Amino acid sequence: MRDVQVFLAKKGARYLSEKLHTRVEIGSVDIEFFKKLVLEDVYIEDLHHDTLFYAQKLKLDISDFNIEQRKINIASVNLTNSKVALIQYIDEDYLNLQFILDAFNSKDTTKKKPADWDIRFQNLTLENTSFIYHRQSHTEISKGINYYDIHVKNMNSVINTIQIEHDTIHAVIENLSAIEKSGFTLKNFSSVVKINSIGLQLKELKIETPESKIATNLTFKYNTYRDFNDFVNQITLKADFDRSVLEMDDIAYFAPQIKGMYQKLLVSGQISGRVNNLRGKAMNILLHNTQTQFIGDIKLTGLPKIEETLIYLNVEQLKTNYNDLKQLAIPPFDKSQTLDVPANVAKLGNMKFKGTFTGLYNDFYAYGNFSSALGKLYMDLSVQHDQKLNKEFYKGKLKSTAFDFGEFFGVPMLGKATANITVDGTGLTVEKVVASLKGTINSLEFNEYTYKNIAVEGDIAKQIFKGKLNVKDENVDFDFNGNIDFTGELPNLDFISTLERADLVALNFLKTTKKTNKSKTK
Repeated sequence: MRDVQVFLAKKGARYLSEKLHTRVEIGSVDIEFFKKLVLEDVYIEDLHHDTLFYAQKLKLDISDFNIEQRKINIASVNLTNSKVALIQYIDEDYLNLQFILDAFNSKDTTKKKPADWDIRFQNLTLENTSFIYHRQSHTEISKGINYYDIHVKNMNSVINTIQIEHDTIHAVIENLSAIEKSGFTLKNFSSVVKINSIGLQLKELKIETPESKIATNLTFKYNTYRDFNDFVNQITLKADFDRSVLEMDDIAYFAPQIKGMYQKLLVSGQISGRVNNLRGKAMNILLHNTQTQFIGDIKLTGLPKIEETLIYLNVEQLKTNYNDLKQLAIPPFDKSQTLDVPANVAKLGNMKFKGTFTGLYNDFYAYGNFSSALGKLYMDLSVQHDQKLNKEFYKGKLKSTAFDFGEFFGVPMLGKATANITVDGTGLTVEKVVASLKGTINSLEFNEYTYKNIAVEGDIAKQIFKGKLNVKDENVDFDFNGNIDFTGELPNLDFISTLERADLVALNFLKTTKKTNKSKTK
């Protein structure tokens, strides 16, 4: 029996070698009533004398075979310790598989073309399979997955209910695991798959890596399979995530620009568009092991180049705190740099923002309501971070509701303020603030007294205010033009003023029981 198996193997290998004009080897063939076929040590060489296909064992279980109807129904295919290598050699237009396709295509155009074979696979099992795709004309070095030089090894999977209808393949993939040479490790991949020349549909998709766990329905649309060579700009995707755990370092294998951004996200919501023009609707993103959460809509234009990506956020809720902000990685991510946050931001406690955010990550426009442990702010500001100077520049309108500026800036005599001002400046600490201010202050706590109805216009720098104040309060009525120096324990004033009235006791400048209402003094 063994002699017969070897004879059949050599006979089949010789036929294929002559047909394909290349080296084909088959160790043995075992046929059982044309229903089961087992091939061992199958080797097919390409025209460059390199491996095109190898399988230590290839087993087919044929449930239906009809030559007249040109129909084959294969119940199962098992590939054990196999290798497939698809290579496009330099100065060649096609993959090394093309000569096989040509060999089995009829070249006699006078004959009537026979009907296509109806081939159906019910089940495909891969055990320790290796897959290579290499276009030798592309010599770029990639820090992540190189789409022109892919090498997947240790591939194991069961693929069920395979149907081929014209150019469309239907299948159910279960428990696919593999390792790509870049280091990307796939622990599990399962999905109901539909693929053809213009689209890939992955229903009930589940992807698991050592750090990520994704659940979604995912579709890719394209004009041709070649579009995958320019995935970022040519492939349109649509996904609906359901509480997926996503490690950004896994994404870095596909977008190397974010390599070093070690941050795990819990993601829900709908994403659509090309990678370079991405949209997110009803997104809920929580940074793992933090209090930082985003709820709202997202538009990103320019990915994967983070520094050049235009961001639009419609924020239903954004919450964070000082400790979380300090941990945020900033580009270039491979430098392991994190956001530089002034220490006094910690006084804000848990912060919340609702509004819109437009611009680059370090040069943006923010519009909306901000609440914190120190009070509430309404902002209509443009903000820019200068990396070289390590400064924040801001310009626009700022409204406050009982916001404790004294606590935030560390000025003991200053307290809460409700104000409506325009601001143009830089710096977030009392030592670094340089700003121009203009507007009205409805109420301001100073020296344990709450002033009302203040008009302000001036500049503040190095803890010195220079400008004009007009105060119309029940205990004080005056115009002020000069300087206020906050660098000492008590403010140092140098000014010209028209004083209509001032109750210095009520204003807590004097300790006495007598009324001290001064009026009309210059």
